[in-house]
Amino acid sequence: MSSLQGKRILVTGATSGIGAAIARRAAAEGARLALCGLGPLDQETRAAAEGAYFESFDLSDLEVTRAFAQRAIAQLGGLDGLVNNAGANFFRGVAGASYEDLARCFAVNFYPAWALCQECHATLRESRGVILNLASIHAERTAKGAFPYNASKAAVVALTKSLALEWGAEGIRALALAPALILSPLAEEFLKEFPDPAAARARLESHYPRGRAGQPEEVASLAAALLGDASAFLNGNTILVDGGISAQIEPDT
Repeated sequence: MSSLQGKRILVTGATSGIGAAIARRAAAEGARLALCGLGPLDQETRAAAEGAYFESFDLSDLEVTRAFAQRAIAQLGGLDGLVNNAGANFFRGVAGASYEDLARCFAVNFYPAWALCQECHATLRESRGVILNLASIHAERTAKGAFPYNASKAAVVALTKSLALEWGAEGIRALALAPALILSPLAEEFLKEFPDPAAARARLESHYPRGRAGQPEEVASLAAALLGDASAFLNGNTILVDGGISAQIEPDT
């Protein structure tokens, strides 16, 4: 039997990239899903997650987000897992960032995750469920110009730790995944900002010990494992999914 057979899981940002890959993997392992995103589900995800409850909306509207959570819980009859995956790139640099940049960044990358944790607390307590937050390697090891994105992802890591400490006694586990460069649509948008996107990708991938970036499916396989019962003693951890790049002092030249 699959580790997620019959589990009721909500995944945000499921219309592309890592979120879509998690939705497909969870569906393949027998989970019942509630999904949301800014646009429609792609054909592959729609086919894999047939019968999933889905809504398209902007998560930065917290009132709408909280209402979606309640409808999703009602549709699924409860919840065993919450995956806060939705997010966007906000690379401004400290000197170049405005207050509006910070507000918008946290409105997308942090506040919806916090609000959904609050809204799903009671049902996750009943099921002794799991919260899985998508952070980033930038929460700990960052680069010039990555502010305020890195700050918002560091807040996601802090939220995960607080959840683990405050709700662990209620049977709720909280974990974070911190991917490095994953070849998702979000990464493609980032690479398009360079004069030569192909050269930029090759340069960035050359820094990785494995000589390549990751794929969304490689994050999704770990996410599925963490959402299952086999990882029951993991709580409060942030797990790097980075191909070993954080193990080196500096890239080979």
